[in-house]
Amino acid sequence: MFGVLSAVTVAMGSALTFGAKLYPSRTETLETCAGALLLLGFGLLGSALPHLS
Repeated sequence: MFGVLSAVTVAMGSALTFGAKLYPSRTETLETCAGALLLLGFGLLGSALPHLS
């Protein structure tokens, strides 16, 4: 379950990073949120890895 949630949050963070280019007035806010989602996603992935093996 953590693995799926990790993939979803990483995908959402990547989409926000791409969307930051489309809205220059909100770039800083979108990149901050994207970074938080990416860190959360990779943290979840790290916690899911011991359960996969």
